[in-house]
Amino acid sequence: MESIFAIGFAAGLALAIPVGPMAILLINTTMAKGWRHGAVGALAMATVDGLYAATVFFVGGTISAWLKDWALQLSLGGAAILLYLGITTLVKSLRNLREEARETIASSGSRAKTFATFFGATVLNPPTALYFLALAPSVAQLATGGIANAGLAFAVGVFVGSIIWQQSLAFAGVGLRSITHGKLRAWIGALGGTLVIGLAVAMAIRAFS
Repeated sequence: MESIFAIGFAAGLALAIPVGPMAILLINTTMAKGWRHGAVGALAMATVDGLYAATVFFVGGTISAWLKDWALQLSLGGAAILLYLGITTLVKSLRNLREEARETIASSGSRAKTFATFFGATVLNPPTALYFLALAPSVAQLATGGIANAGLAFAVGVFVGSIIWQQSLAFAGVGLRSITHGKLRAWIGALGGTLVIGLAVAMAIRAFS
């Protein structure tokens, strides 16, 4: 089981490392709302990765057909959520600039809402499931203690690898929060929101291609 856990860990880390819209949002959220919100957002993203890993390991064929049928809708749903989050981030950041960027940016909203937001935006991302779907058959061949144990070890490994990276992004947000003042944070937030909007539009365009 150690080797399957290690494969899952590497897979979760490899999936999380590329910088995308969710990474930008996580850093921006931590900068704006503080460490606790960043940690919760990171937990939500890693939870989705672990759940996808477990799901495709056990019901890969079924989810493959479902993803094929609903790929366009899921991609557009994910793009719509990211577009909304990007616009919200941009508007709030510009408002902070207009209000002379108060030194303290309010930590508004509940952590449950932060978790739900990051969970929803991450789960509506078919490539994540397809990534694990490609790995699952090879991992299953290495199972020596039963498929159930192998699936659990793989999913836990993915979760651990993913959350280590996501939490490091949250730490990066904390670091930026500690060394920047209100106006600079607002400018960084505006840049991040603009990048997320662009990536959301690109995601929607790719969905139709």
